[in-house]
Amino acid sequence: MKNYMNLRLAYACGASALALAAASPSWAQETGFTIEELVVTAEKREQSLQDVSVAVTAYTSERRDLLGVGNVEDLARVSPSVTYTNNDRLSIRGFGRLTNSIGTDPSVALYSDGIFSNSMADAATPSLLIERTEILRGPQGTLYGRNSIGGALNIIAKRPTEDFNGEVRAVLGNYGTWRTDALVRGPITDGLRFLLGGSLERREEGFFENLGPAGDSSAVKRYIVEAQLEADLGENITARLRYSKFDWDDSFGVGNVHESITSRYDTTSPTGLGNAGLYYNPTFGFAGINPAMTDPYKINTNQTSEGKLSNHERLHFDLTWDLGGMTLKYLAGYQSYVYDTAGDEDRSSRTGLFSVPTATPFGAYTATGVSPDQRFFYREDQKWYSNEINLSSNTDGPLRWIAGLYQYHQTYAQPQGQRVLNDPAVQNPISLATGGPAAPNPKGNYLFVDGTLEVDSYAAFVQVDYDITDTLTLTGGIRYTVDEKSGTDSARYVSRTNTTTTILAAAGIPAAVGQGIAVDFTTFVICGGPTIASCLANPLYANVRELSGGGLTRNLSGDYDAWSGTLGLQWQPDGDTNAYARYSRGYKSGGWQASSGLAPFPYADPEYVDNFELGLKKNVGRRFQLNSALFYADYKGFQAPLTVVLNPTTGSTGSQFLNLDAVSWGLEMEAQWAPIDHLQIFASYSYLNTELKSGCCFVDTADPKALQAGARPTGVVLPNGSRPQTLVGNRLPITPENKLNLGLNYTIQFAKGDLILGGTYTFTDEQQAVVFAQPGFRSPSNEVVDFRALWKDADDRYTVIGYVKNAFDELAYQDFRTGAPSASGVQRVTLKPNFPRTYGIELQYRF
Repeated sequence: MKNYMNLRLAYACGASALALAAASPSWAQETGFTIEELVVTAEKREQSLQDVSVAVTAYTSERRDLLGVGNVEDLARVSPSVTYTNNDRLSIRGFGRLTNSIGTDPSVALYSDGIFSNSMADAATPSLLIERTEILRGPQGTLYGRNSIGGALNIIAKRPTEDFNGEVRAVLGNYGTWRTDALVRGPITDGLRFLLGGSLERREEGFFENLGPAGDSSAVKRYIVEAQLEADLGENITARLRYSKFDWDDSFGVGNVHESITSRYDTTSPTGLGNAGLYYNPTFGFAGINPAMTDPYKINTNQTSEGKLSNHERLHFDLTWDLGGMTLKYLAGYQSYVYDTAGDEDRSSRTGLFSVPTATPFGAYTATGVSPDQRFFYREDQKWYSNEINLSSNTDGPLRWIAGLYQYHQTYAQPQGQRVLNDPAVQNPISLATGGPAAPNPKGNYLFVDGTLEVDSYAAFVQVDYDITDTLTLTGGIRYTVDEKSGTDSARYVSRTNTTTTILAAAGIPAAVGQGIAVDFTTFVICGGPTIASCLANPLYANVRELSGGGLTRNLSGDYDAWSGTLGLQWQPDGDTNAYARYSRGYKSGGWQASSGLAPFPYADPEYVDNFELGLKKNVGRRFQLNSALFYADYKGFQAPLTVVLNPTTGSTGSQFLNLDAVSWGLEMEAQWAPIDHLQIFASYSYLNTELKSGCCFVDTADPKALQAGARPTGVVLPNGSRPQTLVGNRLPITPENKLNLGLNYTIQFAKGDLILGGTYTFTDEQQAVVFAQPGFRSPSNEVVDFRALWKDADDRYTVIGYVKNAFDELAYQDFRTGAPSASGVQRVTLKPNFPRTYGIELQYRF
């Protein structure tokens, strides 16, 4: 705590020193070492970053290279109020998502050249192919639409050029890392230009060393192909066609493959826990030791993790027509992909069949032919297309405006589950209703859930800026959105444990489950009875039906519409000062939690955010720049999947998709300072205070009896010992209170080129992974330091970069979770660590 307070004091003193130094008139000297103007398109037209009345962090391709920002993890680490947890969930100012179950939407929108994307993968595109990356903080509901209540990422690709030029790059680093990038662009004929680019990347050794027979985890094998054609259709019309293809065959990817289970194996409980409780515990009686207990970057498995992106195609078309005083733009995009992630569910290298003895400390069991080989699997199969047409003013008069229409269509499937290999009983289960054969289960799934989704979304928007005086500008904007969703939700449960024997006996079916019989358990898990009639008698499941391949399914649908918008006042008394006050309303569509086991209450209403913001952007003599924002956000309808009490008498619980209320307020500052020639200092800081204002009374499945310090029980104790908890006063997940990034670059000039030496320091405060406040979900604070050295020749033909990232090998966690205790008291601790120390060299050659 003392070190932490010293850090805050040091930062406060440093900020004060910067502010005092800013008053020095000597900064106004004009040299080559001043802060350059950056042009952004945050409001769908080109403007100086300092003139935009929105909190924006922007990185050009060159700045990304200078800072070492190579992926979405880096972007989140160095940007104020931004967090990322390696499961495709980006959060800004506390607005993110707790689940990626099909039927839900992200809270941060990503746009690539104006086309919405359902994944953050574009943010990791190599900088050679990207012109600029913009992070817009706060609701962007007027110009960017329904999924931007937290903010938006705006990725702008490099375009074809009138002159012929190109660049090749090569990277070589530790962990067997290498990457080659290439880009060439130029004219084909008068009025017709092209761009061709690509990247090939490998990380041969994964960050997680596998001591077992399978491969390392977090290894990378990827390529990207990019092609563009741009044509002038007359003097006033420009059209562009862009094609991109991504392909991954990783043991990394997005999801749960970059994680470690650091708890000991449970070798005494005969059955698993949670969904894994449908089968016997794969580490029962196992003599092995989990190496992650002493080193989270070591694993011991017989199945290599998988993160595979295939069939990824992106097609983009844009047309810009200068009508004289107005500009017409048309944007059309299509994208599709299949993403698979899979891995070793038992997290051990144990193979071969084993038996559970007739007697254990937890009851009488007789099981033979038990397989310890368990897998998890997850798939996203998505396709979507969109169209936008907008008309904007392009004159220098006091009135500026933009108006447009937007359409979006998406189809999506999300099968996932858990399976056991080499157990014929699970592959051929019996029916709980008849005692005869159930539908075959050839892949050995003991849990299989699936969901499909079709979305149609339409919107109309307009935003107007009016100069009231030479220094005051009034901004007003409004958007109306309609969302139509439909889909299915399916589940199948197959159980092979001795606990099913009594249930079979109650159904009049004699069985010796312990000797190798598995049962299609779906109706019992969902409806509490042996047949679908048990479901139809329950109003919560009145619309379920049986699937021919086993399991149950139901239809889900919902229609939503909302108004969102913005109102602001901007004051620019001179060319170096921009102060603004702005109100923005954001909206995220309602939806449901499908592909999650047929939850009894799957629906949630839309989310709304009313955001109030004061901002100041200030330049002093092109030597000092400070951008700051103070905001307060009233968050209504935060969508949270939680476990609720269904029957207080029996203590039974179930999953429910709920809407909660919260507030988020904070301060963001970004500064650049060139106090002397050759030296540039940069800093960013965010203070974030979030608090849930509603939410009671819920059962924490990881700690149902609320025994851990820090829990907030309600005082109610259910018959099964569970203690429902209140969430009021807890923080929103993944919201570090303090986040600080400090860095500097020093340039040494030689006759043949420049040597730039640089380093960055990042402090990230502790953060909760979920809405519960228990320490078992808390990631500790961390400090990460990077170093870089760049050599650039005098003719700007080549650059050599040496880098060390996470130089002191700080162990930090993007996510930290403690699971429910097993029968023998073992709790599964799952964490997503940051990247360990990496180093290497990069060569760039331009022609």
